[in-house]
Amino acid sequence: MNTLLTPLLSFVLLYKYVALFLIVYSGAIIVPFPVNAMLLAVGAFASQGYFSFSGSVAVAVIANTLGDLTDYASTRKWGDWIIRKLRINRVAFFEHLAEEFRTDAAITVFMTRFTGSMSSIANFLAGLVKVPLKTFFFYDLIGNIIEPSVALTIGYVVGNYWDDFSGFFGIVTGIVAVSVVIFVLLRIRRRIAKKYS
Repeated sequence: MNTLLTPLLSFVLLYKYVALFLIVYSGAIIVPFPVNAMLLAVGAFASQGYFSFSGSVAVAVIANTLGDLTDYASTRKWGDWIIRKLRINRVAFFEHLAEEFRTDAAITVFMTRFTGSMSSIANFLAGLVKVPLKTFFFYDLIGNIIEPSVALTIGYVVGNYWDDFSGFFGIVTGIVAVSVVIFVLLRIRRRIAKKYS
């Protein structure tokens, strides 16, 4: 078991939904907590009656969405200043990545909900390129309903064996993250090729 996971689970068992909210929210705003493993455990605890399954889903969805909106809003407000200070706007790859977000915001926001901590980077970029709030919120919410629900459901179904599945779940999340990155990079490459052909 992850050394960080043990104290987090103690915190969650002691303070229940408040702790669950704080950990998921912090994970959404880029703090590297093992949120998926914790959600598997909370799902297992729900199967034993320590938590309400539907309450856990609701708290996880709300915390994840609010964390994502925090990332999005912070770069939407201060992003231009950061870009000027770091001179990122002169980097060609950044411009192509920004164009990807502007053009395909819905699919990019939705797909990155399943990439673990990489979703925070997508939130920052979405705010930076000023993806419309309605678009960001809708696709973020849909992804945030699915992603924690899957982790909680697996934990609920496997019960006491949730720890055996946490490594597998981490591998699946990693594969999805790499696949999404490859998908986005291929789309950027295709756009560049189309632009210069």
